[in-house]
Amino acid sequence: MTTQTSAPWGVALVVGGALLMAAKGIVTKWLYRSGIQLEALLLLRALMSLPLIWGWAWWRGELVRVMAAPRAVLAAAALGGLSGYYVGTWCDFRALQLIDASLERVLLFTYPAMVVLARALWARRAPQLREVAAVSVTYAGVLLAVGGFDTDLWRANETGAVLVLSSAALFAGYLFANEYAASRIGSVGFLVVAATSAAAALTGHFLVTSTSAALSLPPQVWWSVLLMTAFTNVVPLFMLSAGVGQLGAARAAVLTSVGPPATLFLAWWWLGESMRGLQLVGSLLCVSGVLILEVGRKRTAAP
Repeated sequence: MTTQTSAPWGVALVVGGALLMAAKGIVTKWLYRSGIQLEALLLLRALMSLPLIWGWAWWRGELVRVMAAPRAVLAAAALGGLSGYYVGTWCDFRALQLIDASLERVLLFTYPAMVVLARALWARRAPQLREVAAVSVTYAGVLLAVGGFDTDLWRANETGAVLVLSSAALFAGYLFANEYAASRIGSVGFLVVAATSAAAALTGHFLVTSTSAALSLPPQVWWSVLLMTAFTNVVPLFMLSAGVGQLGAARAAVLTSVGPPATLFLAWWWLGESMRGLQLVGSLLCVSGVLILEVGRKRTAAP
């Protein structure tokens, strides 16, 4: 149970982290307009995050725990990193070259519904009525957000939407790996292994697909990538981790629903993006599905 003093601080951490993450797609779109290539952006983002993550783990005294972990635990964490931070991130950032940042954030927010379905399949049980309702609302929202009954809008968004939904599914896999490994080496230790394995994979990916010329970027782009890495990736992860520790996962998940609306506003204000009426309705349904899922879970868990 959280104290009265810790709860507001936990809320501030979760909401602040979700808002910072909401800016990721906006900054990415701006960087693409500045001329950076996809593989170069992913490589720089991964390598710049490592000193921050390793430094935080060293300061917390978590590295000793990681070094002493069984190989099976380290392998699970590494596979989680490859799923969420390598393949999943590539799909997500590739999608941002094809669709609006606002739509990307809404579709990426479907991962809780995927977690629910995966858990039901793994346990070989039928989902609860609340879970069925939440998943149904979420994916009805996806259909409207991608294009609804407008075939031209569907064609414009279908490839990017498939990539984002694939990224969400891979991130769900990352969460399962996190759940398994973090109970043994801690959330910070899991992040160290996952981020390191993803950085190694992205380095190999870059060497195969690109040349060093892709890294010949103006200084302002380098600084922008560094700031993006710090403030839309690493810092929000630490904020959300601390917030979950104070509020619990269910309440924190509800609070992160501020992310998609924040991205919609930033995309309109900074990039000039806009959604049609049915897409806005679909976005609202996607967020509502997560709220149904998490608020219902919280009530079920309450004494």
